[in-house]
Amino acid sequence: MLQSSGVLGTRLFERLAAPDPSERTATETGLAEIVESIKRHLVELLNSHPGHSECAPELGLLDFNDATIGVLDLERNIERAIRQCIERFEPRVQRVEVTTLPRGSDVLQLRFQVHATVELGRGLGQATIDLVLNDKRYQCLD
Repeated sequence: MLQSSGVLGTRLFERLAAPDPSERTATETGLAEIVESIKRHLVELLNSHPGHSECAPELGLLDFNDATIGVLDLERNIERAIRQCIERFEPRVQRVEVTTLPRGSDVLQLRFQVHATVELGRGLGQATIDLVLNDKRYQCLD
């Protein structure tokens, strides 16, 4: 898991931007703060596409705009791709499950819910993150 100088849960640039990162420990960083950091990372991660990063060519998700795929197959393929991408590129989470949520009033939006176990230093926490795919971009809902 992501560990540096006894700090777990936040990304490197978030730790560098903190007022005094040397005083914070993993146990002082709450689940809500870690989940917010993970949400920011997921937005960047899921909106990336394979081949756009030279150091990690597999990073990101494929474009799922194939009209020949049925809606149910499309949702299952996206669920699996999101889960695999998170498991591979977000080291702060374990046991990732992704499910499709019912469509809202906008039939062009796809909504997903991510359930994951988050490492909190000496313990584990459960997190649920709602995602929406809107106009080819993933967003986390609050």
